[in-house]
Amino acid sequence: MKFRLFKIDENRFTSDYNQMLTIIILNSLGFFFLGFWISIIAQENMGASYFQIGLIFVANVIGRMISGFYIGFIADRIESRTSLVLIGSFGRAISYFIIYASFITNHILLLGIGYFILGHMAGIFWVPFNMFVAEKSSKDHRSQAYGKRDSINAVGQIIGGVFGFTLLMVTSAFTNNPIVIYGAIPIYGIANFIAGIIFYRKVDESIKFYKLDNEDINNISNDKSQKKKVFTSPSMIIGAMFLIALLFLGSINGNIARPYLNLYILKNIESNINLVVWAYLPTGLLATLLAPKLGVLVDKLHPLVGITVTSLLGALMTWFLINAANIWTFSFLLLFDMAIGMSAGLIFQNLYSRISTEHRGKIFGVGDFFAFLGAVIGPLLGGIVMDLISPQFPFIISIFVELSLIPLYLAAVYLLIPHIAESYERK
Repeated sequence: MKFRLFKIDENRFTSDYNQMLTIIILNSLGFFFLGFWISIIAQENMGASYFQIGLIFVANVIGRMISGFYIGFIADRIESRTSLVLIGSFGRAISYFIIYASFITNHILLLGIGYFILGHMAGIFWVPFNMFVAEKSSKDHRSQAYGKRDSINAVGQIIGGVFGFTLLMVTSAFTNNPIVIYGAIPIYGIANFIAGIIFYRKVDESIKFYKLDNEDINNISNDKSQKKKVFTSPSMIIGAMFLIALLFLGSINGNIARPYLNLYILKNIESNINLVVWAYLPTGLLATLLAPKLGVLVDKLHPLVGITVTSLLGALMTWFLINAANIWTFSFLLLFDMAIGMSAGLIFQNLYSRISTEHRGKIFGVGDFFAFLGAVIGPLLGGIVMDLISPQFPFIISIFVELSLIPLYLAAVYLLIPHIAESYERK
C-alpha cells in the first residue's frame, strides 16, 4: 500500500477531516439524549432500582468491552478498516431501534439488550476510528488530535440533544404517546446508517502521517527490535501492568456515580426535569469549545505533571459537586469537572498510542477491555452503595480513590516512557 504523507495543522487533524467530522457528528447525535433518559425511564416507567439501572449500563459496557478486546487484533490484520467502521455504524443504528421499542413497551429486558448491542457496536466503531486518528496525526500533536475528535463528538451530542429534548417537550404538550415523544431515537438510528456509508465511501486509508525523529528511528529501526523492546523489557512489562491496573481502577472510580448523576440531581438538588435538562447542556458546550484547546495544553505538559494535576483537581471538584447548593452552581462546577476529566483522558490516550506503532490496534483493544471491565464493576458498586447507604456515598468513594491512585499513575509513566516507540520531546 502506498502512503501519502500528511502533517497536522491548526485546522485539520486528518487528511480526511471533513468526512471523519461528518461521521462523528452523525454517530454521536443520540448519546446525550439516551444517556440522560435511560436511567429516568428505567426507574419511573419500568420500576427499576438503582442496582437494576446499574445492570442496564453494565450491559452496554460489557458489549463495548467484548468488542473492544477482539476488534483491536482484527484491526491490526484486516486490509480495510473502513469496513469495520461501517459495521459498527450499522450495528449502532439497529440498536437505536431496539431501544426505541423498549421505551414504547416499557420492557426493561429489551432496553438492556438494545443497550448491550449499542455498546458492542461502539467498540467495533471506535477502535479502528481511534487508530485512524493516531495514524493521521503527528505524535507531537496527538492529544490535540484526540481533543478535536472529542470536540466534534460533543457537537453531535449537543445537536442531537437539543433536537431530541425540543421534540419531546413540544410533542408531550399535545400527546402522551411514546411513539411520538421519543421519535428522535429512530432518527438517530437513521443517522448512523448514513454515517457508516459516508465513512466507507469517502475516507482514504492510504493517507497517513509519517515523521520520526532520531530517537524514534532508533526505537523502531526494525520489527524484531521493536517487538523485543515492547514485550521483553522488565520495565516495560511492569509499566504496562501498572497502566492496565490504572485503566481498570480508574474506570471503576469514574463510573461508580456517573449513571446516577441525573437522578441524584432530581432527588437532591432540583426536581424540575426541564430545568435539569437545560442545566446539563453547558457540559456539552464545554467539550465543544475546550477539547481542542485542552489537547494543545496537554501536548505541552509532561505526563507526570499532567496526571498529578488533573487527579488532584478532579478529587477537589467532586467534593464541590456534592456540596452544591443549587442546580446552576452544580452545572457550573460540572463544567470544570468535565474539563479536568477530558484532560486526564487525553493524557492517557496520548501515552498508550505511543507504546508501539506496529501493535497499536492491540493496545487500543486491550486498553478498552480493561477500562470497560472497570466500567462494569463501577455502576454495580455505585447502585448497591446508593441503595444501601446514601446517594452521596459513591461520590465520596470517588474522591478517595482518585487521590490514592496518583502514586500508581506516576510509577506507570516513569516506567513506560523510556521504552515507548514514539518518544516525548524534552520540553
